[in-house]
Amino acid sequence: MTGAVVAYRHPEALASTQWLADRLDDPSVRVVDARFDLRATAGGALEGVAERDAYREAHIPGAVFVDVMSDLSDLDDPVVVVSPDRFEALMGRLGIANDSTVVVYDDRGGTWAARLWWVLRYYGHDAVKLLDGGFTRWEAEGRAVEQQVPEPLPANFKALIRPALRVDADQVMDAIGRDDVCIVDALPEPFFTGRACLYPNHRAGHIPTAHNIPAPANVDPATHTLLPAADLARLWAPVALEPSLRVITYCGGGVFGAFALFALYVMGHENAALYDASWMEWGADPCRPVEAGPRGETSHRHGSSEPPQVPRRK
Repeated sequence: MTGAVVAYRHPEALASTQWLADRLDDPSVRVVDARFDLRATAGGALEGVAERDAYREAHIPGAVFVDVMSDLSDLDDPVVVVSPDRFEALMGRLGIANDSTVVVYDDRGGTWAARLWWVLRYYGHDAVKLLDGGFTRWEAEGRAVEQQVPEPLPANFKALIRPALRVDADQVMDAIGRDDVCIVDALPEPFFTGRACLYPNHRAGHIPTAHNIPAPANVDPATHTLLPAADLARLWAPVALEPSLRVITYCGGGVFGAFALFALYVMGHENAALYDASWMEWGADPCRPVEAGPRGETSHRHGSSEPPQVPRRK
């Protein structure tokens, strides 16, 4: 994508707080709370925790809750996406049907909620939006919240897999160094360079030739809203997006990478896929090459390293 971007290409992927407030009584609109957090353990490491307690204390009226880790991961292979039949059952329990419009939110600018946005699209559901500004903006504007946990009527959801939206490790391996494919690491810079290690017993660093565009960098830290289109274009300028360029995003476990895909989609670049298993798989496999340091300054390949250990999954 060349030249200045003056407007989002897919603004419909975002729901404003006013848009949602006007539709809280619309039975075709289903709201999902996907709040998640990283908390320090007794040993000083970080672990992911679904914010169920915060949800019970206050949530947007009618919102149901989804744990973006356990609910959206495969029971038999937790590094990859939930199976189609289990996802269909989950959506059915939450009252989400194929004709529902789904609005997902968190309190981190959408960086966690985007996991459900991507899974819904992967399983064929386009009518899904992220709440711009999330619960943070909703509360700041003094909008209604409730504690009551809704009991939605069961719905029928049928998954239709879109293989083009997901890649595996072999496909990523084939993409390394190609001119027509760009690999994007959506983790914060310390993990990309290898100064911090994401998981115990994993190597530190990044997939060779990857660009680093951290998912939180796409969000205004003051408002938790997505950056304006011109700012997104500047952020993504190093990738030199063109329609013919295939983009593969990854992170620690398919969450931040999903938000990178969301930002790309809003900008209008849809030739993109998620390496779902991400560093949970790649960093644990000694057969996969790893680089550390800034992009293009390789300090090791196929090696191991022992910098500080941080979260379970991200």
